[in-house]
Amino acid sequence: MGYLVTFYFIVMDFFTGLLKAFATDCFSSKVMRKGLFHKVSLLCVLMLGFLMDYAQRFVDLGVAVPVGAAACVYIVLMETGSTLENLCVANPELMPDKLCEMFGVEMKTTEQPRSPSADAGGSELATRDADRTGTDGRA
Repeated sequence: MGYLVTFYFIVMDFFTGLLKAFATDCFSSKVMRKGLFHKVSLLCVLMLGFLMDYAQRFVDLGVAVPVGAAACVYIVLMETGSTLENLCVANPELMPDKLCEMFGVEMKTTEQPRSPSADAGGSELATRDADRTGTDGRA
């Protein structure tokens, strides 16, 4: 049952990734293909964990190692974070700012804030140089 639940987490992440791509108008077949290869590799890890758990019934390793359960836990946690990230980017009002910060998601804004030195008519380059050297940029 754990393998099936893990599979559903993988599928959910795939669909929320599609939702994010369409919501941000950045759908790319190349990126989707890369994502599909990633998902297929996760399914291979699930199969490997299942086979190792099954093989432990017949091959005595001296200790029972729950490889499949460990793989499922890791994949579920990883896919949960990715799904939340996708949803947060697709619909910024859905998630609170703190949750986006916790998962490292930067919210895209349509307008970049201008620096105070550019608004005052000063040179940004001179301001950056002054910050770096500790001077005001004058000779």
